[in-house]
Amino acid sequence: MALTFAHRVTARRASLQDVNAIVRLLSGDNGLPPETAALVSASQAQLRLILAHFGLETGKVWVAETGSGAPEAAAVWIPPGVSIDEDEHRALLRLHGLRPALVPARDHEDRIPGEEDHWLLAAVGIAPTAHPGALEAVLDPVLRTVDAAGLPAYATAPASFQAELLAAFGFEPFTSGPTRPEPRLRRPPKATFAG
Repeated sequence: MALTFAHRVTARRASLQDVNAIVRLLSGDNGLPPETAALVSASQAQLRLILAHFGLETGKVWVAETGSGAPEAAAVWIPPGVSIDEDEHRALLRLHGLRPALVPARDHEDRIPGEEDHWLLAAVGIAPTAHPGALEAVLDPVLRTVDAAGLPAYATAPASFQAELLAAFGFEPFTSGPTRPEPRLRRPPKATFAG
């Protein structure tokens, strides 16, 4: 009789020791348009710096892993009302000898008129060989918080495969208008039931 082992996936908050592995996971091309993949690949040092100095300090960064300890999925969430100051961002990059990316930092508080408080899924990555539950493991902790607060969640989706993956969690295409030309997804707040 063959032995089978459960392939259990667990999620935890990321730490500084996870930064390099998360950046590798987030910067894998995984179906990104070639120009986006090239920009992300060239910006790995900047991604490490921003993840370490902003994502871990201000946001909520979750990683999913299995028994091997290698990250299978990662999600970088930005809470409502948090912003990256563009001048501080550029100064931090220059301090470390890096040139600012071609795309300037976006202020999370820069809102579309009428846009409500929300959580932003700023980055999500999943390994090609990840356990099917890995994505759910990194999204679920914040989605439960979002639902309990009755807030929507937004996500940027640079690749169509990400939009397809996030659709299973209630994210739908959202027309941002000329103010925000990048593709965005929106997940409306879900009702919570006591029980």
